[in-house]
Amino acid sequence: MALAQGDTAVYPKTGTIGRVVRILDMDGKTWAELDSTGLLYDINSLEPSAATIAEENGKPTSMKEPKRKKKGGKIAGEKGVEDMKDEGSLDSSAGICGAG
Repeated sequence: MALAQGDTAVYPKTGTIGRVVRILDMDGKTWAELDSTGLLYDINSLEPSAATIAEENGKPTSMKEPKRKKKGGKIAGEKGVEDMKDEGSLDSSAGICGAG
């Protein structure tokens, strides 16, 4: 299925979901801009979302993001300030720049 403007798409590498706001050809590739990030994605790396597939099959859908499970009052996978530890200050005593 080819994605079109207005379709909902998923970038499977990160799980980013968004509606395609425009499609453009640049440097021999086709790119799609998602409204959720404002970024361009290679259209071949995007997949149609369940909402787009359902719309094509004539089923009503709602455009809700999938819920992430909360654990202890926080969204799973997110770190709060209390979870981070101070590892001291940065040692900048070396006089090298690392440009070997």
